[in-house]
Amino acid sequence: MENPLGIKRFGPLTFYVKDAQSEAERLATMLGMNLAYVPSGTEQIFGVEANDVLFILDGTPQAAALAAQYGNHVSEIGLRVENSRAALEAAAKRTTEQTRLCESTGVGYLRSPHDGEIQFRFIEDGQVPYRGLKKNERASAVITYPFQRIDHIVVNTQAIKPVIAFMQDVFGMKKVNEFTIRVENDEFLASLYSEVMGIYGTEQAVLFPVNEPLAGDSVSQIPAQLREVGRSHAQHIALATDNIIDSITTLRGRGLGFLEFRNDEHAKHYYEDVPKRLGKISVEEALETLRRLGILVDKCGQGYLLQLFSKRMFPEKSVPFVEIIQRASDVIGCFGDGNFAALAEALEHSMRQEAKS
Repeated sequence: MENPLGIKRFGPLTFYVKDAQSEAERLATMLGMNLAYVPSGTEQIFGVEANDVLFILDGTPQAAALAAQYGNHVSEIGLRVENSRAALEAAAKRTTEQTRLCESTGVGYLRSPHDGEIQFRFIEDGQVPYRGLKKNERASAVITYPFQRIDHIVVNTQAIKPVIAFMQDVFGMKKVNEFTIRVENDEFLASLYSEVMGIYGTEQAVLFPVNEPLAGDSVSQIPAQLREVGRSHAQHIALATDNIIDSITTLRGRGLGFLEFRNDEHAKHYYEDVPKRLGKISVEEALETLRRLGILVDKCGQGYLLQLFSKRMFPEKSVPFVEIIQRASDVIGCFGDGNFAALAEALEHSMRQEAKS
């Protein structure tokens, strides 16, 4: 049962938004993506694309109503499979969660056990990505994109056990890592428990870190985000690049904001501690450049990884943000304890700054 559904790699992500056209145009500009799909009729559905990353912005009345209630959010997580019908049938044998097949597109849908109505979409290469879309004939060709593919998707949930069991039983995923983070001082508490579920598809690894609040924590970012959204949700989407320095430079120039260290002293200690975290592992990129851009660096097996996390994807309060990641390691599911803690602290700092504004 190593890959019972024939998963290949991540597929399209669908966002429920209040204004699909404006959000599609804004994200295309800010993330350096191509406005690749437009509505085929009157429905407000658009798609922005960069290499193997496709974001679908759904602003149809039902989607817009849910976005007004919960904020703009990820509603469907796509998985590329060898055969969408076969994948759906195999999933139905492994779970009691709802399944359905869209006869007009051939895409299969599986409800997850999250309390947020997250759906998984099984889609083959070449299938219509979404009913009501057509290729944008006026799309301007982008030669170089700031990222190539989805590396992982992080989910926040109040109860982690049923989600983990679902991913094991239905997708055949295995736990490849886990973290317990608790950083507390006079200013704030940053804490979470996370299990990283993963499977190596026929083409790429598919990874889902799943976060839940630590027992007794009702104030740090995970419980705060769960209260803000009102249910389980995709917290962020990690986008893989082969050159994070160029990517971050480009995205900053396009107006994408990134999370920052809570103060200069925190940044100083973080980068001074890099040699101790990496040991004998050498980093090709200049540490001074990484520090200037705020890029996090940590050990990953016998290699390393570089990461930086954005501020919110959407201007109004809603949780999703993106991560830009470059892996210089072949270890699946590695995220780095130092980076995980730094992210937790940066999120706390960002939340406090928002509260003041």
